[in-house]
Amino acid sequence: MPSLPPKDVVCDCGHALTIEINKILCIKCGKYVFYNAEERKKHKINTAYIVVAIASALGLITYFFIELIAKPLL
Repeated sequence: MPSLPPKDVVCDCGHALTIEINKILCIKCGKYVFYNAEERKKHKINTAYIVVAIASALGLITYFFIELIAKPLL
C-alpha cells in the first residue's frame, strides 16, 4: 500500500495526529481516525455488513435449533 502525503488530523477526543495511511487508531481514546471522509464511509459500511452477517448467522442457528431439536421434543 503506497503511503499518502502526511496530513494532520484531530481525533474527537482532541488528540492531534499526523497520518500517512487511510486509518489509524488514536492512542489516547482507541477510536479510528481517518485520512478522509471516504475512508470513514467505507469503514461504516463494512462494520454494518459484519453486524448484519453475524446477526443473520445467529438467527439461522436459532432457527435450526428450534426446528430440529426443540420442536420434536414437544
